[in-house]
Amino acid sequence: MRPFFIAAITIGLVLISSGDTQAHMAFKKELSKKYPDMKVSCNACHVKGKPKTERGEFGKVFYKQLKDKKLTEGFKSKEGSERKKYEKEVMIPAFTEALKKIKKMKPKDKEMTYDELIKAGEIAEITKKPAK
Repeated sequence: MRPFFIAAITIGLVLISSGDTQAHMAFKKELSKKYPDMKVSCNACHVKGKPKTERGEFGKVFYKQLKDKKLTEGFKSKEGSERKKYEKEVMIPAFTEALKKIKKMKPKDKEMTYDELIKAGEIAEITKKPAK
């Protein structure tokens, strides 16, 4: 009985937390598409081991562009196929528009734009894929 109880609690926790993860995975996947030679980790934006509301430098830049759009809230309010539709029609276009702006920006302490830094593998948790 005890192993069943532990398994049920674990599955429940995964299901409860999956909404936020799915919302952010759309951005990770889209960034990976825009930079196919790079391996992108969720920790490019989020601080490893901390709540997803804690962002690193690159994540803060994205958040600044997207915060007024309340994308995560919109995503959480949808269910089933409506989530996929919202992701495709609202989240991805908003992310793409933000990325266009961000790519041209330079961090305060750098000479290169974010686009150049990404391509050079200079953004934490965005690394060049190994040559095949």
